[in-house]
Amino acid sequence: MPLLNASSFGKYASMPMGWIFMALIVILEAVIMSQILSRKSLNIRIIAPVVVSNIVSGALGAAVSKAINDGWMLVVWFPWVSGVEVDTANPESLYHLIIYFVVALVATVLVEILINGMLMKRRGFKNVARATMIANVVSYLLGCFVLYTYSFVFFD
Repeated sequence: MPLLNASSFGKYASMPMGWIFMALIVILEAVIMSQILSRKSLNIRIIAPVVVSNIVSGALGAAVSKAINDGWMLVVWFPWVSGVEVDTANPESLYHLIIYFVVALVATVLVEILINGMLMKRRGFKNVARATMIANVVSYLLGCFVLYTYSFVFFD
């Protein structure tokens, strides 16, 4: 039995598996940033701000998505969609997803850089910004590969 039916993949974000997946992404980002900034995998002085910045950027993304388009492309961390919302055979639909994806990535990284920079001032804004960018790129690549493969391959 599949975890989802063919309804909006964005609904997955509010289900237990969606929350677990998002928690794993936040943990991945926290470990990457901790390793880059302190050479330790689990430095609570880095992990705590990373968790806060991810919660804030996720809440902002979801709120903006809901306000702009009634949550059609739920942006908790990236456009959380499937073939139900986006027809990848339609160039215009795919083009809109790509634009939305880039905007979501840039907005997420900017929010997280600002929050992490404020909460980890003594590590240097430049170092924190660089670590935040690296952590987000890695989590975006891995997370999007997993979820987009799942949503477009298994549900199309």
